[in-house]
Amino acid sequence: MDAPSPDMVELQRRPTPHHRDHVLILHEKLAKRKSDRYILNLALAYHRLGYKVTMFTTQYNKGESIEDLEYSNKVDVKYSAWWIPRSFLGLFRGFMSILKSAWMAFRIVFNPPKVKPSLILLDINLVALFLLHFFSHYKLFYVQLMESIRENPELCEHTKYFPTLFEAKWIKLADIILVETDGFAEIFKQSFPALNQDPIVLYPSIDIGLWKEPAIKIQRIIPDLLDNTTIFLTVGKFRRSTNFKLALDAFELLLQLIDDRDMTRRFQLVIAGNCKTLDEKLYYNQLVSMTKERMCASQVTILKQLPVVHEKTLIMESAVMIHPSKSDVYADFILKAMSLGKPTVAVNKSIASKLLQNRITGILTEGDPNTLAQVLRKLMQSSHLQTFMGEIARDTFQKNYSFNSFCERLRTLSVKSSTDIVQEFNKKT
Repeated sequence: MDAPSPDMVELQRRPTPHHRDHVLILHEKLAKRKSDRYILNLALAYHRLGYKVTMFTTQYNKGESIEDLEYSNKVDVKYSAWWIPRSFLGLFRGFMSILKSAWMAFRIVFNPPKVKPSLILLDINLVALFLLHFFSHYKLFYVQLMESIRENPELCEHTKYFPTLFEAKWIKLADIILVETDGFAEIFKQSFPALNQDPIVLYPSIDIGLWKEPAIKIQRIIPDLLDNTTIFLTVGKFRRSTNFKLALDAFELLLQLIDDRDMTRRFQLVIAGNCKTLDEKLYYNQLVSMTKERMCASQVTILKQLPVVHEKTLIMESAVMIHPSKSDVYADFILKAMSLGKPTVAVNKSIASKLLQNRITGILTEGDPNTLAQVLRKLMQSSHLQTFMGEIARDTFQKNYSFNSFCERLRTLSVKSSTDIVQEFNKKT
């Protein structure tokens, strides 16, 4: 078992004499998606807590997986239902997914692992949850990732996921339901209104993998940037819902609100993200064209590629983070800023209102350019306020959202689940 890194507080591990408690994870395809990273977060957390972790997956190519998490010697990845095709001539993808999930469940029922799992964690089709509930006695944690709506460009907390009648019934069989953020929790509650059980929100860990690597010189990212530049940073997907235009409008107004020309000459707005899809590339081109027409064009940098180390460097070198989205359900950018002790100014809607405590760990404001510009002006005129908010944000991150916290919450959930099942069993007998 690997020792934890010296810069992290070591969690007390479970006793592991001859046989460790076993956690089994069922995941359909292990690749490089955000959902795969979240599942690996859970796997590494259980390993950190002293469990033996095994993952059954239908498709796995080490060269195409998330290598920076270094999980190969911590998680035993095995194939299951690999022989079932993804589709038949491009058709029946949903049916094939159900078939794979059913096969994975029956494999555990009729050919269980030598070390009996104390917990099964799954995010595959709910038919597997149904089969495992009725043909076994394992604790079952279901991770609701909502893959069918994750890539929706208009995704927000008011988006609805439409489960089938069977899914609406089978989801009740899980001992605990996990979701990534408060935004996904709201979507889940609206999508399963008849479910009495609330999902457990367990924010993904961002302080693992490449995020622990040292930063680089910012001039390697923006070559013509001066050393004394004051950077305002906003990060997100190149979509209209990300609302980069609000950040651009507010920055332009900020330059007019501050009379000190020597100060504003050093200001630079950096808009960064990754262009992958055709729609994102089209929006990127529109944003660049829009920026060129403005008076502040020379003080705006737009980056369409953002590796993890580049993002970390930009956050470390920036004075203020701007989160202009009114509908974001992901928390990555805000959590990364908090982890590095940077103040964030955000629109008082979507995920920011759940993570930031107004005027303590960040500033929540209305979503109009003038108000946002006024907030930025006041923040830039008080270096003490920037430092105070940054320190409180870092402390809050370490306490509530770090990998140590992630592990501790997972341990508490596992113990709580065990107690609840025993109490329910005693009532029946």
